[in-house]
Amino acid sequence: MKKNKVFTFSLTVTTLLTTMQLFTAPAQANFGDFLLGVGATLGVGAIVEGNRQDAERRYRPVPPREEYFRGIQDGVNGANYDNPRNSLDYDRGYEEGIRRRRR
Repeated sequence: MKKNKVFTFSLTVTTLLTTMQLFTAPAQANFGDFLLGVGATLGVGAIVEGNRQDAERRYRPVPPREEYFRGIQDGVNGANYDNPRNSLDYDRGYEEGIRRRRR
């Protein structure tokens, strides 16, 4: 009895797989699909590279005077506190900007 169930199951699976192969067309990619894939890959690569460069610029060292004036500008304009380099000059500039904004 058990052999009969195994045989029936295997016959059913084989029939289903054969039927699926008969009624489904094989995947065919044309040159346009290839170019679309290449374009998407290049686009993603450009985005990743741009983000890497932005992060590099964001954390690169800058002169203390520039940090101070950026802090003043952020404080006066009511921008969020943004000090990725943990600069004391930015802190002082931001506080000065908030003080000027309150006047």
